[in-house]
Amino acid sequence: MDRNSLREIVHLVASLIVLTIAFSYPSTGIEALAIAAIGVGSGFLLHELAHKFTAQRYGYVADYEASPMGLIMAVGLSVFTGGNFVFAAPGAVMIRGKKIAYGQLEDYYTNNLRNEKEFAYISVSGAVVNVILAVIFIAGSFIFADPIIIKVLSRAAFINVFLAGFNMIPFGPLDGAKVWRYNPVLWGIVGLPSIILFFYLGQL
Repeated sequence: MDRNSLREIVHLVASLIVLTIAFSYPSTGIEALAIAAIGVGSGFLLHELAHKFTAQRYGYVADYEASPMGLIMAVGLSVFTGGNFVFAAPGAVMIRGKKIAYGQLEDYYTNNLRNEKEFAYISVSGAVVNVILAVIFIAGSFIFADPIIIKVLSRAAFINVFLAGFNMIPFGPLDGAKVWRYNPVLWGIVGLPSIILFFYLGQL
């Protein structure tokens, strides 16, 4: 394992731990932490890996990096709001450029459009994974009768929907802003189901 891979794993684990605490607060019991860890483990890790692998598919170099301020805000806002809100951006996948074949540089406008499309798809990929996972967890909660399993699946579904909805906010550096700028329809295809599922799960 190279140094960059080890560093990325450390950043992912640190973010996973912080988000697990943030989503379980105000409860700090083993059961609450374990339930939150399942939701965060599926939602956060697969969300970031979707960004990473989609970026790599387009030829970029991509690695996850935790943000010290993001980690502090994740726990801080959860504590401040009594667990009612989590700042679900403890870090981000950092994307570095790919090589452009000689001769393509002259077609600057076309390359910009291609890059905008690629970054939009990279940005939306994380939320797409969260929405799919949420639907799977919701379906599972109707299949199983054990109350503990239902509790785990329902919480995991909520965390995934929350992560999708938060990241699809069309503002600032969040994924939703990049998707909205490229194509509001694409944003709606992913953003609207996130909002609908969020309110649905909030009433359970």
